Order: sequence, then C-alpha cells, then structure tokens
Amino acid sequence: MTDVLVGVDAGTSTIKAVAFSLDGEGLAVSRRSNPVKSPRPGWAEQDMKTTWRRTVAAVEEVLESTGGEAIGVGVTGQGGGCWLLDGGGEPVRDAILWSDGRAAEYVEEWRTNGVYDIVFDRCGYGPFAGLPLPILRWLADNEPETVERAATLPFCKDWLEYCLTGALTTDPSDASLTHWRPDRGEYDEAVLEAVGLDEWNDVVAPIRTPTSVVGTVTGQAAERTGLGPGTPVVSGAMDVVASALGSGAVRPGDGSAVVGTTLQSQVLLAEPSITAPRTGYTLALGIDGMGLRAMGTMAGTPNLDWVLDEVVGSREFAEIEARVRSIPPCCEGLMYHPYLSAAGEKAPFVEPTARAQFTGLSPRHTTDHLLRAVYEGVALAMRDCQVHLPREPDRVYLSGGGTRSDLWCQLFADCLDVEVVVAAGNEFGAKGAALFAGVAIGEYDDVEDAVERTTTIARSYEPDDRTVARYDRWYGLYRESANRWSNTGELVRGSAPISRVVGERDDAGRLLVSFHLCDRYDRRNRYDGRPERP
Repeated sequence: MTDVLVGVDAGTSTIKAVAFSLDGEGLAVSRRSNPVKSPRPGWAEQDMKTTWRRTVAAVEEVLESTGGEAIGVGVTGQGGGCWLLDGGGEPVRDAILWSDGRAAEYVEEWRTNGVYDIVFDRCGYGPFAGLPLPILRWLADNEPETVERAATLPFCKDWLEYCLTGALTTDPSDASLTHWRPDRGEYDEAVLEAVGLDEWNDVVAPIRTPTSVVGTVTGQAAERTGLGPGTPVVSGAMDVVASALGSGAVRPGDGSAVVGTTLQSQVLLAEPSITAPRTGYTLALGIDGMGLRAMGTMAGTPNLDWVLDEVVGSREFAEIEARVRSIPPCCEGLMYHPYLSAAGEKAPFVEPTARAQFTGLSPRHTTDHLLRAVYEGVALAMRDCQVHLPREPDRVYLSGGGTRSDLWCQLFADCLDVEVVVAAGNEFGAKGAALFAGVAIGEYDDVEDAVERTTTIARSYEPDDRTVARYDRWYGLYRESANRWSNTGELVRGSAPISRVVGERDDAGRLLVSFHLCDRYDRRNRYDGRPERP
C-alpha cells in the first residue's frame, strides 16, 4: 500500500482534499462545494458543521481513489473571519467570513480616531471588515449572547484540525491577523484595549508552528474519514502561506502571487517587517524566523470574467488570446483600472468606493482593445502591490486559475520586470499543507528540503526589455490616474473643479491617453508612501 500525505485546503467556496506522493505528485483530488450564506446584503457566513461534513466527504473520497495509506495530514484554509467555539468545543454560531462587510463602520471609525494606525504599527496589517477584531466588536454590540458563550477563537483550518484530533490550536500566520505581534512573537493586549475588546485576550488558541504535530486522528474521525486512527495531524498555516510554499516559494526574497478571485502579491522575508503603506498584512510564518509581507487587491480574474461575459460574449480562450495578441502593448492609449469589487479596493490603498474604469477610450478602439486593456490592468494592479512590498522579489512563483494563460503570465513578467515561474501540478494550497505534514513526521529534513524535492518548474517567463520599458511608462500613468483614489483614499463626492489634463503622446505627437485630475480632495490620510499630489 502506497504511503501518501493528505493535504486539505478549505477555501471560501470549495473544499479540496488531495493525496500526494512523497515526491509531490498529486495522486488524487476530491472537491466539495461549501456554500456561503448571505442572510443580509453584505454578509457572508458558513455553517461550521457543514464545513466539517464536506471535508469528511472529500477526504474519504480521495483515500478511496488512491487506495493509499495516509501517513500524515496537513490542513490549510481561508484566513480571517470569525470562527467561535463555546466551552464545550461547539460552534457558537455560523462562522463570519473574511468577505463579510457588516463591521465596516467600525473600520471607518478606526480610520478617523487613530485606532487603525495603532493596529497596523503594532501588528502589521490594515484592519478591514472581514478580520476578527472588527467582527468581534460588531458581535459585542449586536449579539451579546454570542459574546457570552464564546470561549475560543480558532480559524477555519484550526476548526477542522479540532474535529480531526480534539486539539484546539492555531499558528503564527493566522494569529497575525488578530492582536499578535509578528515581529515579537507575542500577543499585545494594548491592541485589544485600543479596539475596545479588553476581555478577549483569553479566547485565543495556543500557538503552534506549522510543522508541529498538534494531535492524531481520533477513532470517531477515523470512522468518518477513512484515515487511520492515530494518523498525525499538523498545525499548518493559512492558505496564503501554504499556497506560496506549494508553488515553490520558500526562501527570503522569493515572491509569490495568486491570480484568482482576488490578486495576492507577497514576498518572503528573513524576518517579519512592518512597513508602510498601512494596508495589506505582515505574517509571522513560524519557519526559521521568516515573515511574509503581502497585499491583495479585491478583484483579479473576475475582471476577465466580466469582459468576456458582458462585452465579448465568448469563452473560447485560444481565439480570445489570439485577438488580444493582435493589439500592441498599452492598447494604443486605452487603460483599465480593475477596481471591480463592490467592496472597493484595499491594496495598495484602501477605498470602499473605488470602482473599475476604462480611461482614454476613443473611436479607434475595438472590443479587442478592451480585452487587452483588462489583461494589462490586472497585471498593473499586481505591480501596484508589488512595488509597495519591502523588497523586490528575486522571482515570482505564480499560482491560481489565471496561470493557465501564457499571455497573462508573460504580461506579469513584463509589468513586474522579474522572472515569473509556474510550478508543475496544481492545488498548491493543499500541497503546501501536505509538505508541512511531511516535515513534521520526518519525511523531509525541513521545509526547504520538502520544496526542493517536490517542485518542478513547468513554465518560466522572462521579461522582455523593450516591453518592460513601455510598461514602466504606462504604469506611471496608471498610478497618476489612480491617484484620484490613492492620493487621498477617497474621491470627493459631488462637483469638483478640474485642475489639469495629463497624458502621454506617441512619437508622432498623438495623444495616447488623457484624463482629468480633481483639484479638491478629502484630507484624511489614508495612504502612506504615496506619490506627491500633482
């Protein structure tokens, strides 16, 4: 019977269980949808027991498919949110997810009274509505009965590990989005005091490093999943960390990006470093003292979904990308800002009212220009995050559904001016979780050894110097036109006088793109490290 490592990735909408051989090959995968409930507009919740049942079904199916014996289990999952348990280990209520917006008013209040800055300066992340502290404040004011019953605050992966083992722990990466100091490795009660949650210090779960065995599969969990009783289960890390590891990023200086529903950009650091701008997040990894600085834009591939469905009316990707390639870089003056999410934007600036837009549209532009502008706009948004990370990555490991496009991968390389690589395989979050398990049980010497032994680069994209130069200039205009948001964090509502028109001309003197910049701005300081106002 073949020994396998089982990795579980509990995403926001889909739970995946994957069986991996010790050389990193995915032998079988099982997926289960995990419904998100929206009892009110802007709310996002999941039934915690349903999440466990769907995980059970996925693990059972993947083991039946391989016929192998699991020698270790790793779990990763969506970060943030609020997954509360009572004193008996039962869910207090449905989990409130990272994508929930009910606590937005608290974040807005924290922006104006200085609490937002306190949280960032101490914990290294910019609070937004879907993180534990704003949600806990909302619960304290609106569901006091929930607060009275709550005894422990785990995260998604921790809940599943508890169901498997009966052990209730978390890891430094998930804890880094609470009141954990990633640069000091300790909780900071002053942060709880600042947000008005003084009494919540006792609800945090014990911290374990990602390669720690937190427990073994119980008899009851074994009966339901098909895992052997006593199979080791490791602490693991949140999906951002697990996906970086699974795609090949493991050393300080390695960059990682997820081209999915959201667009995550991050770089591994020798140690956690809290740096401006005051958005994104800083994670402690619990691996050789390393840290991770990340920024994530709210909308990645949905921008392409929108233009294909609403403008093009086709999803024949070979034909679509041929059409895109027929348009020159910079789309003959047409630019797209991909702020498509109804929640606005949160990196590298925070503005709930930011919206997507085409700029520079003229009669000569066609549907194919619109298509290419969207591809480029998402790539430029990744650069906008990347340039605000504390160091330039040596190379960027891409993962996510968007990596299926060679065109897009090359655009990322050209816009970032760095080598972009895509590892062989898929389900990199589950793979990262499985590798943590392999290290914990001694199959690999350490995390770096695990990655080296299981990662093969399938595709590599080198930046083209001529295209890089064009996108350098284009990115300058992208930033300048976006400054109507990022210089201030807010576009002034109502009328605003126009100060000037800016743009760029081609070699023949023709205006390629133009746009107006407003003269009146909201004066609240919502964005650090911003360029000077024009």
